[in-house]
Amino acid sequence: MESRQVRLRIVSPEKEFDNPETGVTVSGKEILKQMKTNNVWKLDHVGRYCGLQFDGQEFRFREGEITTVPATIASHLRRASSIIVGSDKLNGPILPYLEVVDSFEMTEPKKAPITTTPTTCPICGEDQKTFPALTRHLGKERKLHPELFKEEKTDWDGPQGGTTDEVED
Repeated sequence: MESRQVRLRIVSPEKEFDNPETGVTVSGKEILKQMKTNNVWKLDHVGRYCGLQFDGQEFRFREGEITTVPATIASHLRRASSIIVGSDKLNGPILPYLEVVDSFEMTEPKKAPITTTPTTCPICGEDQKTFPALTRHLGKERKLHPELFKEEKTDWDGPQGGTTDEVED
């Protein structure tokens, strides 16, 4: 079982690919046009899709949809989606019509996006919009939850607790 997963989609029309051999830039719009010319698109009851096979299983890709597959399968599907773009049918640039959106490990925990502002309360997580409102809110929280606001006295002249850098002979 492979834990590395990849999200694939059909290339977006705005994406551009540079061909270093010829110096020509190919847009995603041209790739989609070539897909239509080559009859890559199929129809079903949902709508238009392009189908690619790997190991006897068909993967259907639709415009605007993202499909998640294991990394090995994703590399094979991208290779199978290669298409010659442009009028030169023999020497034109060969580009895949599938693009990688992102990849991730299934074993890593999903990180939630941080949507805090400087005026967000660190205790309840509510945005108070202004600093005076945050100060008033924290004053109320201090009365409701005094255990969260306990301050320990620090002995600045005493020894450091827990860290000793002494070398024993």
